[in-house]
Amino acid sequence: MAHKVKAVIFDQDGLMFDTERLSVKAWNIVGKRFGISVGDEFFDGIRGSKPDTVKRLLNEMFGPEFDTDRFLEEKRAFSYDQIRKYGVPVKKGLKELLTYLKEKGIKTAVATSSGRQWTEQNVGGAGIDGFFDAYAFGEMVTHAKPDPEIFYLAADMLGERPEECMVLEDSFNGISAALNGGFLAVMVPDLSIPGPELTAKLTAKCDSLLDVIRLFEEGFFTV
Repeated sequence: MAHKVKAVIFDQDGLMFDTERLSVKAWNIVGKRFGISVGDEFFDGIRGSKPDTVKRLLNEMFGPEFDTDRFLEEKRAFSYDQIRKYGVPVKKGLKELLTYLKEKGIKTAVATSSGRQWTEQNVGGAGIDGFFDAYAFGEMVTHAKPDPEIFYLAADMLGERPEECMVLEDSFNGISAALNGGFLAVMVPDLSIPGPELTAKLTAKCDSLLDVIRLFEEGFFTV
């Protein structure tokens, strides 16, 4: 069965850019300064979440006396500094997929829990800002993934129905949001690897963004 696609909505961190590994590095290095550490289960749970959710979870884990605001600010500064020093780590196949979609006349948007400043820095630094028709940032919605609000916003900006919008995601929260909203949910796993139960719910799973092109070429998705 071919799936009709009129628009593709991209997550950012871990999907377009290899920034989830950078985030883990920031958590570990800055966490040592503050005497805290978190594990993979924590990271799986917060990927795609808004900052206020992360702040709440930190307070629950380390107590109200933990200086959450200062920790998150130092972690944020570390990540920005790494991008300034080493550039934006672009994921395999991103530019090829964006070029392909533009040639096919398929609309594109970014829907990210991250803020405008971080997103614009990364998209601009990667030289792909001219490819997107719309942007939905974390501060533009009330509810974070796994709530589908940000994807609904992106689809509305593009003027398309959820069932004809492909959502590309790498995180469990992001994929859950796509599924909850009735979108074509395509997972390109990064650090979070889906089990059989979640995989069965996906429209497709791809090893890289290049594989998304292959699915169009093989007729699994049609324009």
